[in-house]
Amino acid sequence: MKNRFMAVAGMIVVLALAVPMFAQHSGPMKVTIPFSFAVENDHLKAGDYTIERIANGRLLLRNEDGSASIIFRAIRAEEKTTPEVAHYVFNHYGNEYFLTRIWLPGQQGGWEVLKGKYEMEIAKKRTAPVETAMVAGR
Repeated sequence: MKNRFMAVAGMIVVLALAVPMFAQHSGPMKVTIPFSFAVENDHLKAGDYTIERIANGRLLLRNEDGSASIIFRAIRAEEKTTPEVAHYVFNHYGNEYFLTRIWLPGQQGGWEVLKGKYEMEIAKKRTAPVETAMVAGR
């Protein structure tokens, strides 16, 4: 009887901890990016993309026709506001765009994309501040 009680209590604790994880946005997000851009060290063309979390701080980005797909690293980031729709923020150096942050809809958090070698090299050469571009997604 005591073992059964412990098993039920353990299941309740596991479920209580799992509910907040499922409340977070975890499904694929769609975005139309109107310019060519880079993520880490991969260059991608303008177009329609889907982004989804796969595991361990890794995200999957793929275009709608399936011709481009990359997995990249990102870390959790916090924001003071809660956007209603997903936002994708790009660092902009001259005519080069780099995906830098993804804000999740309905949450005060998102993902910060780790800079690749190419972006770090460009950032070192620039003396002007980095401009940013934001694209709303769904």
